[in-house]
Amino acid sequence: MGDSVIREPTGRRAQTRHGRAAVLRLASWFEQADADTAHRLYTAAFALHPARHLGGSVEENVAAASSWWDAPAVDTSTVRPAGHGTLAPAENHSAQQARLRDAAEAEAHWRRSAADEVRSLLAGLTPRAGRLTMSRAALGVFMELLTRALGSGDATSGPVSAGDLELDIRLHVRHDPGAVLTIGEDDGDLTLTGLRLRTTPYDRTDPGPDGPEEEDGPDRDDEEEQDTAPQAGADDLREAADPAADAVPDVPES
Repeated sequence: MGDSVIREPTGRRAQTRHGRAAVLRLASWFEQADADTAHRLYTAAFALHPARHLGGSVEENVAAASSWWDAPAVDTSTVRPAGHGTLAPAENHSAQQARLRDAAEAEAHWRRSAADEVRSLLAGLTPRAGRLTMSRAALGVFMELLTRALGSGDATSGPVSAGDLELDIRLHVRHDPGAVLTIGEDDGDLTLTGLRLRTTPYDRTDPGPDGPEEEDGPDRDDEEEQDTAPQAGADDLREAADPAADAVPDVPES
């Protein structure tokens, strides 16, 4: 009968869990003990208590502490598990699985439809002042992307974005101090200040020339000045082309 050992790092000798003196002392106790004492000592030293979970046709006059070596043989062919009846059949969860599958497919469908709506509304860079109307499902997808985009970095330091691979959509966010965007929904309005938005396919991390990095167009005041500037008429153009056309000719005296 061997004894367990404790492995030490390489270079050091393995040591037994119990010292040699303890093993020799136990051996001396076995040598001095009679049969009954040896059985009790063996049970206590190695925790080999008799099994109590077996059943069958056993003679009642056999003590529980009797050694298997000395006890009469027992026929175990008729042993049956105690306290167990007929096993119940496995439950059929196919209906529950079908309901869960239908619910997952329905959720995926409305998320795809909502993503298509967000993609169509934000196909181009939002104006500095504007208003959009979204359904509740589309607003949910939009808020999910916007939250992830703003959480990915500081929008005031540079454009940020977040996307969904399954929906094939990416939302680009640019900081613009003067921008005001109002998004209308059945439950109320959501006003975003200082942000300009645009969506692209998921794998397009660069918003492109029309994305958040584009320069603003000409101011409306400049366009009005161009519209109100005086325009040259046809007579002015003709005079500029031939200044002598309207000059009065000299008439000789008779």
